[in-house]
Amino acid sequence: MKKVRGQSLKELVRDTLRTEEHRLLFAERRFYLQVAHMVLDLRRKLGISQAELARRARVSQPLIARLEKGDQRRTPTFDTLYKILKALGYTLEITVKPDQRKAA
Repeated sequence: MKKVRGQSLKELVRDTLRTEEHRLLFAERRFYLQVAHMVLDLRRKLGISQAELARRARVSQPLIARLEKGDQRRTPTFDTLYKILKALGYTLEITVKPDQRKAA
């Protein structure tokens, strides 16, 4: 029986991100997941439920759940993110900086 060699995660990512389109999709997904983890972590630090956060931010609980999952199908607006972060005791600040990979 012939042995099949698997691919390491590093090799799989390298092969998947060969095209600019795939790199852009990967970066976009990473952004949504960063926002998701940030909101989830802040909510947990405050010790409140999704329902309580939704009530404080005046949004629906399913919206909070989708946001915390990083669901890209229905992305929140800046206004919604602002309300959620304000309800968590934070403000939204946007910083723009050059992409170091593009500058090289």
